[in-house]
Amino acid sequence: MRITQKTIFGNFMRDINKNRSEMAKIQSDLSSGRRVRVPSQDPVSFQRSRILEENIRQEEQYQSNINSGLRQSRLAQEALDETIDRLIEIKGLVVQGASSSAGESNRANMADEISGIRDSLVGTLNLSYGDRYLFAGTNSAERPFELDNTAVGGVADTSNDKPPQALAGDGVNIDLSVTGTEIRDTPAGDLFEIIGNIEQALRDNDIDAVSDMLSETDDIIEHVTDVTSRLGNNINRMDFMFEQYESSKITKRANKSGLVDTDYAQAFSDLQGTQVAYESAMAVHSTMFENTLLDYI
Repeated sequence: MRITQKTIFGNFMRDINKNRSEMAKIQSDLSSGRRVRVPSQDPVSFQRSRILEENIRQEEQYQSNINSGLRQSRLAQEALDETIDRLIEIKGLVVQGASSSAGESNRANMADEISGIRDSLVGTLNLSYGDRYLFAGTNSAERPFELDNTAVGGVADTSNDKPPQALAGDGVNIDLSVTGTEIRDTPAGDLFEIIGNIEQALRDNDIDAVSDMLSETDDIIEHVTDVTSRLGNNINRMDFMFEQYESSKITKRANKSGLVDTDYAQAFSDLQGTQVAYESAMAVHSTMFENTLLDYI
C-alpha cells in the first residue's frame, strides 16, 4: 500500500485529536471531581449511583426522625425517673406513718407532704416538648393531667393509650414515650387513687390502713420502674438504629464514590501518559515535516 504524505498527516491529526480529547476529559474529571456526570458516560454506574443517593437520603430522614424521637424520649425518661424518686419519698412517709412512734399531728403533716408530692407529679407528667405533651398519647395537644377533686384520685386525665411514635425505618415505628393512662394503670389500681388513699389514711390517723398501703406503694413504684425500663429499651433501640444508618451511609457513600467520582491518582497518571504521548507526537511531526525535497538534493 502506498503511504502518501496526506495519509501520514491524516493519521497524525487523528492521533493528536484523540490525545487532546482524552486530555480534555481527564482535566474535566479532575476539575469536577466526577468521572460520570451524565448517563451516557456510563449508564449502569450512573443508575446505581442514583439508587444509592436515594437510599442515603432516606436513611438521613430516618436519622432525623430518630434524633427528634431521642430528644423527646430522654425528656420523658427524666420525668419518669423523677416520678420514681417522688414515689420513693411517698413510701418513706408511709413507713414513718405506719410507725407507732408517729403522732396524729405528724401524720397530718405527712398527709400534707403527700398532697404536695401528688401536685408535683401532675406538673412533672404534664411535660411538653414544643407544643406536644409527652404523656398525653396521641392526644398530645391537650394537657393530660389536671387537679380535679371530682376525678379519681383528685386528678383528671385526658390522655389515651396510644403513645407517640417515630418512623425509624421502613415499616418500623418506635414508641417515643408512654401514656398517662399507662402510668396510672398499675397492678394495684389507679396510681393517683392509691396516693389519695395514703393521704386519707394519714389524715385519719389510721395506723393499720397506713401499714396496709406499704405493699401498694411498692407495687406502684415497681410499675413505674417497669414502664421507665421499657422506654429505656426504646431509647437504646433508636440509638442502635441511628448508628446502623450512620455506618450504612458511610459504606454507600464509598460505593457511590467508586462508581462516579474521579480517582485522582489514576487520573493524574493517565493525564501524564496522555501528555507524554501528545508531546511525542508533536516532536515526531516537527521532525518529519521539516524535511523537504531540497534536503535530498
